[in-house]
Amino acid sequence: MPLTMSLTRRKAGNVLALVVVIALNGVAASGVMSGDSIGVIANRYRSLVLPADYVFGIWSLIYLGLIASAIYQALPTVGAERAVQRLGIWWIVTGALNVAWISLFSFGQFALALMVMVIFLGTLITIGERVRAGESSRRSGRATLAEQAFLIWPQDIYLAWISVALIVNSFQFAHVVAWSGFGIAEQTWAVTLMIIATALGAIMAWRRGNWLFPLVVAWALRGIGVRYADIGTLAGTTSWLVPTGVVVGLLAWVAGRRARGDGATERVTSR
Repeated sequence: MPLTMSLTRRKAGNVLALVVVIALNGVAASGVMSGDSIGVIANRYRSLVLPADYVFGIWSLIYLGLIASAIYQALPTVGAERAVQRLGIWWIVTGALNVAWISLFSFGQFALALMVMVIFLGTLITIGERVRAGESSRRSGRATLAEQAFLIWPQDIYLAWISVALIVNSFQFAHVVAWSGFGIAEQTWAVTLMIIATALGAIMAWRRGNWLFPLVVAWALRGIGVRYADIGTLAGTTSWLVPTGVVVGLLAWVAGRRARGDGATERVTSR
């Protein structure tokens, strides 16, 4: 996409990109794309970190947030123009990677799909840095409420879920290739990675002000406990890890706000 493209065209391009992503995801989710839905394929190679099916309903929330973000970007306001400038080409890049992942996964190209998801996560991290660029209020460096609601929070949920999805897809791929896990029991791997994901949620809340990250992790872990309620190790771990993650994540977020000074959004150099 030419860097000289006018803001109007860039706004239109971002809206169009989201429409394409949602449409193709709908096709894949229905099973029309490859003959099997994403849910059917995922359950075919079920691992011990695969949440219950209802958990994946979070995509509806993610897309609602992205739709709100696209509408916000399309508005004829200074804030909208600043949002488009901050996002740069990355909004469209993440859309393309989303479509690439869903297509590869739908057709059983799991190794390629996993590699694409790693890149996908990297682009979301980049967007997360850019939208927290602290340019909206020159004096305080705080993001406005509109920027938080329509720019930062939708991307925070998106980043958190793809982080969780990368763990889920890695375990799924391990089942595809029949990996032995270095002789370590899958339950041990599952509990270890659930604890790591919870710790990551607290770190993101503390360091980046992403208070939604630990909530998304807790949502996924609760779903694992529901799916595997008959496996004592997993159900027992999630029963205490979920509330612990939420509480620790909240405390970490508050501590991070205080460390940055009166709750201001951290200043990050815009790329």
